[in-house]
Amino acid sequence: MTEVAAAAPVAVADGLRPLHPNQLRVWRLGWALAALALSALVLAAELAAAAVAGAPQLPGPMGTATVAVAVVAGALVWWLPRLGYDAWRYQLGPSTLELRRGVVIRSHTAIPYFRVQHIDITRSPLERALGLSQLVVRTAAATTDARLPGIAAADAERLRDVILARTGRGDAV
Repeated sequence: MTEVAAAAPVAVADGLRPLHPNQLRVWRLGWALAALALSALVLAAELAAAAVAGAPQLPGPMGTATVAVAVVAGALVWWLPRLGYDAWRYQLGPSTLELRRGVVIRSHTAIPYFRVQHIDITRSPLERALGLSQLVVRTAAATTDARLPGIAAADAERLRDVILARTGRGDAV
């Protein structure tokens, strides 16, 4: 069974909704690139230590630290994005857009529709390749702006229109 399956279309009905499963791929790729950079830095440090000392003076064979970091980082690349994905939910409530997220620090943000100024739809190259979009909800107060990742590209416009309709202003925002 694959971990990433097709998501149901965004319903305009209320209820907690998960992000699109492809968002997990986006986050895992980002973590994998960071893990690769960290492993390369550790390898460079090991090579530099060996070059300065003339011979490896490290506790263990050359590359042991790099392999250890790569194994731990690989486990984190698999595990942490999954935890973040499982924690993310959003809801179109009767009067607010609610975002719930966070693994260690749980966050529940409720944005009243009447405070929404406009909504941007953004798509990185990776998100475009995976058919995803992000909704960036802008409010009058910069501290309450919110980002809703992992929305199917086909559903992003419809979700934006539903939120704007609930503000009572439609596209005139």
